[in-house]
Amino acid sequence: MQILSDRREGLLVELGRVVVANGFTLLRQRLSQDSRGTWLVMIVRGAAERQLALEEELATHSRVLSFEVALAEGGTLPAQPAPVATRPSMAAAPSAPSAAAPEAGPDVRQVESTLPQLARDYPKIFPWLLTLERAVAADAREASLQLAGRRTGAWVYKRDYAMGAKLGLPDAIKRIAVPAMRELTTVDWRDGQLHIQNSPICSPGSHSGCRFFSGYLEGVLGGSVAPQTVFVRSLYCRSTGAGSCILEISH
Repeated sequence: MQILSDRREGLLVELGRVVVANGFTLLRQRLSQDSRGTWLVMIVRGAAERQLALEEELATHSRVLSFEVALAEGGTLPAQPAPVATRPSMAAAPSAPSAAAPEAGPDVRQVESTLPQLARDYPKIFPWLLTLERAVAADAREASLQLAGRRTGAWVYKRDYAMGAKLGLPDAIKRIAVPAMRELTTVDWRDGQLHIQNSPICSPGSHSGCRFFSGYLEGVLGGSVAPQTVFVRSLYCRSTGAGSCILEISH
């Protein structure tokens, strides 16, 4: 993992704590300095299912200006820092990807390059999401949408709701998730399920965009409830003929 920060003091200690807290082991690290700031390169080892949560927490840490992750060959540190797209201040919440057919992981670089546009034009973000869909490989499309959703949802929580008290999941859904979703599209919460009417990214006969909404809800709810793990599952999608998209939210 390659990270750019504006200052060196305490950087390894702070981010090393994040690595350990997510269940990873820090194998090697290197600090260097150039005109852009301080670069920290870390090689870590841990469970694959926790990788996205770790990446998101590091990428949105207050000390981190930019972030990139890559698979290292034999634990070799890269020779020098590579350019990394600057991220917006979209916080992230740990969550587990929903079970689905085998797929590639998210295109982190493409998602990172899209986040500034999502932040700038929010809530009118659907054209950018469609652009993101076209920009990534087909097998990375859903994972990329979900990652973009989590980053966006957590950013909205931090911007609009973070000053409130922690809530139970039912209250958090009603007081945070539903109002946040209504900034984007028409939704109803009934019978313990979220109904999305006429989703702009789930047209009949097209690809489903529900993974973005799943990630968005995980992000916007992740910081508001304890424990901070929220799972969202798509039950029905209008892209496959349903009248509306229906999501189930649980701990």
